[in-house]
This record gives sequence, C-alpha cells and structure tokens, in this order.
Amino acid sequence: MRQKRKRTRVRLGPFLWLLLVVNTAAGLLFSPITSIARVWVDGAKPFDQPRLSRILGGLQGVPCALVKPREVESAVMSLPEVRSAELTRNIFGSARLTVRYRRPVARVRNTDNLALTIDGVLYPANELPEELPILELPRGEPHVYATIAAPWRSVAIADLAVRARESWPKEPLLIQVDDRGSVCLNIGTGRVVLGSPTDLGKKLGILQERLEKNPAELSNVAEINLTAPENPSIIRKKSQVP
Repeated sequence: MRQKRKRTRVRLGPFLWLLLVVNTAAGLLFSPITSIARVWVDGAKPFDQPRLSRILGGLQGVPCALVKPREVESAVMSLPEVRSAELTRNIFGSARLTVRYRRPVARVRNTDNLALTIDGVLYPANELPEELPILELPRGEPHVYATIAAPWRSVAIADLAVRARESWPKEPLLIQVDDRGSVCLNIGTGRVVLGSPTDLGKKLGILQERLEKNPAELSNVAEINLTAPENPSIIRKKSQVP
C-alpha cells in the first residue's frame, strides 16, 4: 500500500505579525509625527552658533528616518576649527548635535589667525586666546595642514608650547623653529637654545632648576644653550665679555 504523505501546514501567523511590526515601524519612522521639531546643540562656541543654526535649520520638519546624520556632521566639520561633530536623533521629534573644537596651544607669527593644536595640526582659527605662545616657523614653510611632511616636529613643538606656558604663565613666549628643525625658546627677553625637539621635558626641567637658583639668569645672559642638557652653556652679553 502507498503511504499517505503528511501535509506540512505553513503557519502564516508569525509572518503576518512580523510584516505588521515592520510596516508599523516604517510608518512611524517616515511619518510626519516623527519629524524633527527640536534640535539641541552641545559645545557650540558663540561665534559659530549662527552657522550651526543655518545648517540645522534644514532638519526642521524632516521625518526621523530621512535625516542623514553623516551629511549634517560633514557640513558642521567643513569649518577647520571643528574637530568632531556627532548628530543623534529619535522618533519623538528631537535631535542633538555635539560639537568639539580644536584646542590651540600656539599662534603662528605674522599671521592673523593661524594656530597650532595640541595634536600638532595647523588650522585657521576664528578666535584665539591672547596668552598663547607665538610660534615662528621656517621661512617658506607651508602652513595649513602641512605638518605631516614638515621638516619640524609639530607634535613636539605643541607639547613644548603647553609645557612652557604652564611653567611661565605670565611671560611672553616665542618658540622659533629654523630650517633644520632646531628650536629656540624665548622667555620674555631671555633666549634658550633647545636644539632638536627631543628630551624637551628634561631640557625644560634643567632650565627651571637653573632659574630657581638664579631667577635673573635669563636677563643677565645673552643665551642659555641646552642642546646638550647634561652640559649646558651660556653666552654672556657683550657688555659682560672682558
């Protein structure tokens, strides 16, 4: 006798429920009910608020699912001063933009607004603190975004700017970099030759020790040379040379 084949019943219930959930979710995401009505901004600087308002104005009334965060973030980061931007949104009509700006540690000499960041990047800034150290680059050195291929070590120089300002918070500071990448630190009217930007922590430590023992040393000599920190030397002013 031929055996009867068992019929397999297709259970449509779970599939119908899944389709219902997907359809409902899609309807909510694309529905005008989820349109962006409020945008919160964290970290915006006052000078940048009008620009951000123009960018974010395009989000008003756009359903949540149609908002393209990467496009908005890219527009926000078109300003070189912006380091990062992140946009989040939800189906309840709210969005939040978080903006982070570059941290300047030195201002490039003879420029209106070119600054060096803590991570060694040069960028044009809209505003800079007055107390920043001044940075003098080699002649003809390309400026913006050229630090990777530059003959000077931008990250080390940025670190020097931070350390020097912390050590001498009220003194005018000038950091000079020559064509070979050699560095000089000018503190007020005093000049300190640091040579290559290596062992900067050690060189500055020795300088601080000398100035603690003799606070007037920088003003009494023409130059302190710390190229070889274990064997520092000084050049006396012409009036002091016998």
